[in-house]
Amino acid sequence: MNNSMDEGNSNKLRVITYLSPSIPIEFFQKIVYYLEEKLKKESYLMYESRWSGPCPDRVDPFTCDDVDIGFLCSTSFMKLLYDTKAPVELLPVAPVYSHPRSHGRPVYFSDVIIHKNNKERFKEFVNLRGCKWAYNDPHSLSGCYTTLRSLKQMGESASFFGHAIHSGTHVKSVQLVLDQTVECAAIDSNCLALLMQRNKDVAENIHILTSFGPLPVYPVAVNSRMPDKLKQDIASALREMHLDPKYGAELNKYLVSKFDEVNLDHYKMEEELRNDVSLVLLDKNVYY
Repeated sequence: MNNSMDEGNSNKLRVITYLSPSIPIEFFQKIVYYLEEKLKKESYLMYESRWSGPCPDRVDPFTCDDVDIGFLCSTSFMKLLYDTKAPVELLPVAPVYSHPRSHGRPVYFSDVIIHKNNKERFKEFVNLRGCKWAYNDPHSLSGCYTTLRSLKQMGESASFFGHAIHSGTHVKSVQLVLDQTVECAAIDSNCLALLMQRNKDVAENIHILTSFGPLPVYPVAVNSRMPDKLKQDIASALREMHLDPKYGAELNKYLVSKFDEVNLDHYKMEEELRNDVSLVLLDKNVYY
């Protein structure tokens, strides 16, 4: 692979995130500011909220050479890497979120939530039969695949729910449970924790019925055209970010303790999960 950058972009870092609004855009802004300071490169952040990775109907920004670094869901990353053969590779670091079950690992969970008013009605996951269920994306590990796998293990299909409602984002799914448009949803645990931290209504009225996981946390992808030295410098800078007094405090604001080492083996779980539910089809969809 050509390890040269276009002359016009040699002193720039072009970053894109597909993880907001589930993870606040401010978190990625802090990362960009930090990398700009450490690497002495002009850094820019692009924000795409419609999908959790490059739109499959469009040429991805890595192939177009429009971005250098991408924050995206693991399903989208694996498709870029193995299906479309895009010029992308894994940056060998990922965020470690504070969670009582993570034990310092770069993982997260799928929290199945209900409104607190329904705590007596729904005591176990099996009690959700016939309910309206919201999910953010049909290719989301935490929002969809983990729930489908649990249904498969129960000998059920997606018809277990009365309706499957495609909300578009985890934040919207939480809102649908809050206003009781749906009875339940599966939510990225980091997104939910941040919402509970910042939104009193969510903290007081959302109840976690159960959690599935752990799941491999969202990967950081890099354009494989970048010089190897720059990739190494980016990874090293992120590994040391928590040691910086100013930026370490910023990480903590978003419930991240540090960036830790990962490799492709970390994401094999994603592929296994995706294959396991490949024949569990969603039906009775309603789109919001």
